[in-house]
Amino acid sequence: MDLLQLMRQSREILIPHWLLSVGTCSLYALIIGIPAEQNTYGEMLSFLLAGPLQLGLCIYFLNIIHQQNPSIFNLLQGFKPLLQVLLAYLFITVMVVLGLLFFIVPGVILSLGLSMTFYIIAERPEISFGDAIQESWNLTNGHKTELLVLHLRFLPWYVLGLLFFIVGVFVIVPWHYTSIALYYDYLKKQSRII
Repeated sequence: MDLLQLMRQSREILIPHWLLSVGTCSLYALIIGIPAEQNTYGEMLSFLLAGPLQLGLCIYFLNIIHQQNPSIFNLLQGFKPLLQVLLAYLFITVMVVLGLLFFIVPGVILSLGLSMTFYIIAERPEISFGDAIQESWNLTNGHKTELLVLHLRFLPWYVLGLLFFIVGVFVIVPWHYTSIALYYDYLKKQSRII
């Protein structure tokens, strides 16, 4: 896949939604970040909110690439299959942390392999978390290196965003998420799993 073309395409798709996307991503960061700064209970609350809100972001960016009127309220849609989302988030977090403890590389591989789980749940909320995780792993099979390269292509943009008083990062995040959603769509078409 031509990743530069995918990044250009995601930027073009995002143009009419960029301001709303910056606001949606900023709201996500605030909801996750503020409780964690308070105390130990705040960290637990942030952890419990992170999975459903991550799913909400996936729904939001899938709406953008499918031209289905994204809304900041898409964040709340991540709370509908709550138990499945919490179990998936817990499993993914534990596996990635364990993988990172074993010389980092296994954690990166696990993170890439499980990264499509919430996109799968977004499109099929009735799926069990185990099936979504398995499908994510199958979907990324043979594509983990390419997916890693896609993520790495955004690093210089994030550095540039940091140079603009951190504000630039909030502009890059929606572009990055849109690109990952497009890549998920590409993988789905390639594998015909979903």
